[in-house]
Amino acid sequence: MRTDKRKVALIGTGMVGMSYAYSMLNQNICDELVLIDINKKRAEGEAMDLNHGLAFSASNMKIYAGEYKDTSDADIAVICAGVAQKPGESRLNLLKRNAAVFKSIVDPVTESGFNGIFLVATNPVDIMTRITYTLSGFNPRRVLGSGTALDTARLRYLLGESLSVDPRNVHAYVMGEHGDSEFVPWSQAMIATKPILSLCEEQGEGG
Repeated sequence: MRTDKRKVALIGTGMVGMSYAYSMLNQNICDELVLIDINKKRAEGEAMDLNHGLAFSASNMKIYAGEYKDTSDADIAVICAGVAQKPGESRLNLLKRNAAVFKSIVDPVTESGFNGIFLVATNPVDIMTRITYTLSGFNPRRVLGSGTALDTARLRYLLGESLSVDPRNVHAYVMGEHGDSEFVPWSQAMIATKPILSLCEEQGEGG
């Protein structure tokens, strides 16, 4: 992993991938961003759009469409590629389809000499993260998934809206798998320093 520059390889330029890319641009997260997609023209178009926004950004990034070989010196390889879940499709069937997609991604990335960190955002994300770990042979500390971060953000917003408080003052988490088995440990949920369960009890007594 290089230390003289911050390079991110983004694989999959769909809605999730480009939301990630725009966030990096706005927050000046890296020095070099390479976009990789099975549809090379799409990656090129998205790279152009991002480059056109540099004039209005504090970032000084090198942004371009590339190939898997361009991941060789990246610090992070973000995988947002995959097929979407069809109406009525089970997560197991989605898993089978995306597992084949991931093999076509992870193999050439590791073969390029990539020695950074994998960040996985494709659903079913926890299982796909495990598959990435298995395919890559990397130390598990170098294969991360977004997990229930999105679910936690939604929870904090909804609790803040319901209780009329800033969601940044809500300290609650969704745990488990990003899917049907996730849960909220309400005993650990707080508004600032006050347990949410205590607030609920008070409101119940007052009502």
